[in-house]
Amino acid sequence: MLKKILAVISSFILCVTALCACGESDSSGGQGGSSEVQESSSEPEKLPETDEEWDKAMCEKALVSYGNTSLIKEKIEKAKNGEDITIGYLGGSITYGYKVNPDQCYAYLTHSYFAEKFGSKDNVGYCNAGLSGTPSKLGILRMQRDLLESEPDIVFVEFAVNDGTDFSYQEAYESIIRTLLEKGIAPVLLFSVTKDDYSAQDYMKELGEYYDLPMISYCDALRFLFENNRLEWKDFSNDEAHPNPEGHKLVAKLIDNYFDTVEDIACDEYKMPGEPKNLLISYGAKMYESDALDADSLGSWQQGGTDVASFTNGWKRDGQEDNSPLEFTVTGKNVIVIYKEVAKNSGAAVVEYTDENGNTDSIMIDPNAAGGWGNPQTATLVTSDDTHTYKISVSMLGGDEDKPFQLLGLGVTE
Repeated sequence: MLKKILAVISSFILCVTALCACGESDSSGGQGGSSEVQESSSEPEKLPETDEEWDKAMCEKALVSYGNTSLIKEKIEKAKNGEDITIGYLGGSITYGYKVNPDQCYAYLTHSYFAEKFGSKDNVGYCNAGLSGTPSKLGILRMQRDLLESEPDIVFVEFAVNDGTDFSYQEAYESIIRTLLEKGIAPVLLFSVTKDDYSAQDYMKELGEYYDLPMISYCDALRFLFENNRLEWKDFSNDEAHPNPEGHKLVAKLIDNYFDTVEDIACDEYKMPGEPKNLLISYGAKMYESDALDADSLGSWQQGGTDVASFTNGWKRDGQEDNSPLEFTVTGKNVIVIYKEVAKNSGAAVVEYTDENGNTDSIMIDPNAAGGWGNPQTATLVTSDDTHTYKISVSMLGGDEDKPFQLLGLGVTE
C-alpha cells in the first residue's frame, strides 16, 4: 500500500527518498510495510559531490531495509539501562576477520561502537562465531556450540559469499533466521560480495523481506562506489573476498550508520511469520562430536585428533588395511554428516544407515575437491518427516582403505 502511495507522490515530485513506517503483518506471513529505504525518481540519479555526500549515499545504498525495528530497539534500551547484553556475529572468514588482527575486523569494530554509543562500562558482551570456509549449511549445525552458548541478544548473519543459491543453502539460512527469532534474538542480515561480483544476497533479501528483518548490503554499497569510480577492489581487499583493514572499516561504517538511525524508526511489536517460507531440513539440528556421542564401535577408526579448526573432536582414519566400520546409534528425523574436505590424497567413505523398520540406504563421500584446503563440509545422509532410530556405519570405499579420512561430526534434527 505504501509503495502505491509513493508512486503517486513521485509523479509530482522529481526525487523522493522515503522511510516507510512499520505496520501489521501482511497476508503472506511477513510484516507488512517494513521500514525499507525507498528511492523514487523520474530523472537520473544526481551523484554526490563532496566526500560527506558520498559517504551518506554509500550508507543509504547499503541500508536495504530497517525491517521491523522493535526487536533491535528493545536490545538498545537494555544496553542503555545498564543491563548485560551480548552482540554475536555468525558467518565465514570475513566475519572471523581472516588476514586482519582481531581488533580490526568489522565485528569487533561495530561491537565497540555499539558499546560506546549505548552501553555503560562493560555491559555489552562480544561473541565472534565467524569460521573460515563455512556456509549456512554448517552455520546452522555449529551455532549452538559457537554462538548460542553465549546467549546473544543481537546477531549479525553473514554468509552471502560462502553460500550457493540452491535449496540446501536457502533452507539452512532460513533455519538460522528462524532459530534466532524463536529465541528472542534480534537478527541483522549482512550481505557480502567477492571480487568477481558473486553474492547470494538475492535469495537472502527475499527471506529478509519475509521475516521483516534489517538488511545491510556492503555488496550494494561497493557496486555503487565501483560504478562511479569512487573505489577500486584493491582499496577494499587484498585478495578475492576478504576485506583488508580499510575494508573492514568501511563495512563497520555501514553498520554504525544503522545503529545511528534505527532508533528514529517506530514500529509495532514484532510478529514472526507462523510458517517458514521453505521446507526446513536442518532446523533444530544438534551437532554431535566425539565428546557428546559415544560410538557403538570404533572399528578401525580413532576417536579425537581431527585437525580442522574448531573441529578437533571427531573421528579419523590415518590409513590402514583393516576396514572395520565406525558405528553409531542416533535418534532423530534428519542426519547430516560433517567431514573434512581436502584437495587430494584422501579416501572416499561410505556412510550407511538402517532404521528400526529395516529401511536402509547409503551415500558415498569423496572429500577430494578442487580448492579444498581442509575446511569442514556437509552431506545429508537421510531426511524424514518422522523420528527414527538410525544405526549408522562409516567405512572406507573399497580400494581406499589405505587413505585418510576425517569425520568431524554428525548433525541430527529431532
